[in-house]
Amino acid sequence: MNYFDITRNYLKETLDSPTFSKWIEPLSYIGMMNQIVFVGSPDPQKTEWIKSNLLEKLNQYMEKEFQCSMKLVPLYEEDELPAANSQEKSDPAREPGNFISNLNPKYTFDTFVQLDSNRMAYSFAYSVSEFPGKSYNPLYIYSDVGLGKTHLMYAIGNRIQLNSDMKVVYLTSSDFMYEYVEYTRFNKRSEFIHKYTSVDVLLIDDIQYITKWGGTSEQFYYVFNKLIQEEKQIVLCSDTHPDNIPYLENRIKSRFEWGGIVDILPYDLEGRMAILKQKLSERKKQGANHFDINEEVLYFLASSIKENIRKLEGALNRLIGFAELKHTDTNGDRITLDFAKEALKPIISLARKQVTVESIQEYVAKRYNIRTEDLKSRNNSPRVAHPRQIAMFVCKRATRHSLAEIGHQFGGKHHTTVLHSIKRVEERMQTDAEFSKNVKAILNFFNES
Repeated sequence: MNYFDITRNYLKETLDSPTFSKWIEPLSYIGMMNQIVFVGSPDPQKTEWIKSNLLEKLNQYMEKEFQCSMKLVPLYEEDELPAANSQEKSDPAREPGNFISNLNPKYTFDTFVQLDSNRMAYSFAYSVSEFPGKSYNPLYIYSDVGLGKTHLMYAIGNRIQLNSDMKVVYLTSSDFMYEYVEYTRFNKRSEFIHKYTSVDVLLIDDIQYITKWGGTSEQFYYVFNKLIQEEKQIVLCSDTHPDNIPYLENRIKSRFEWGGIVDILPYDLEGRMAILKQKLSERKKQGANHFDINEEVLYFLASSIKENIRKLEGALNRLIGFAELKHTDTNGDRITLDFAKEALKPIISLARKQVTVESIQEYVAKRYNIRTEDLKSRNNSPRVAHPRQIAMFVCKRATRHSLAEIGHQFGGKHHTTVLHSIKRVEERMQTDAEFSKNVKAILNFFNES
């Protein structure tokens, strides 16, 4: 139940029956955006009566209960419209037959990093761009925020436009709702329908919100069915599977399943590293970056920001921007780990970063080009034994685990073995300057400052 329905029930209890039936019951819920509830009024008399007698009271109630307000939308032709509205009405972008694709040209299949977690989504999307309306229709892509589903949606649209004269439109579900409200204000709902049933490829992002907007969802259902019947391509993106969209009608849910439903899984460490390297490569091709960022710094970024690729890219951009501001090119165009920690303090809270035995094992294994499993094995060759001793030493210095707990996570090693390894590292640090430097660099990676 939406906020207007709740408010209408409140009015039904507070107004007499004839007043409610004449003035309130004919109103229709359109949708909500930016804390404004849009309600359609069928004729000028009702609009004026509500504005004069009830609107202030309604807004007070809705502000108190839901922290929002109500706006009446005329569902009829008005005799006179303000000049600003007249301009909006004649906006050529809103006229049927005039399309703005809204595509971002920088997001293409070439700039999308293919990984195991997104390979199927990439394959489905590329197929749609080759055979729009014929392969997977509709294509439904879902994932958590910031994993690249919008990138794929743009890539589909850009490739189709490059290879054909098809009309392609990208918009979010909130854009769809807002435009429906604007057309409805001028009693042009038929033109709204005509506009979106005239496209060849419709790309709608954040489709999970469509069921929240009353009349808007009905318009979407109509447009969706019409395009599918005419074999025109629809691509939908969401942060959830269709089964998890509340109040989504079964008839629409089943039609989502006609084409292809595919997800993008969270990226692992190697995937995040690959994405960072791709972003750096793109920047260098554009002449936008001349700084040397080594594996250690990239690992620091990839291991600190795990949940959101958009945030990861933002951290990289901040790091490079900070380097340009500080003129680190005087230090050989290198961005060091200490510099990265300083630059990214506002977005990576090192004080709250939990250091675990697993993260230390992962880092040491990568640094010495062995597998994490090797550190837990019985392999005592120098190639494995030395990194294992270093990892145990760092675990004791950087965590609060006991010797027994550390040994347990290294394949069940006895606590005396851990103690022996720590002493061997300490002794070697006293006599081998290069070894000491490497161990201190690993410790520094896990230190807060």
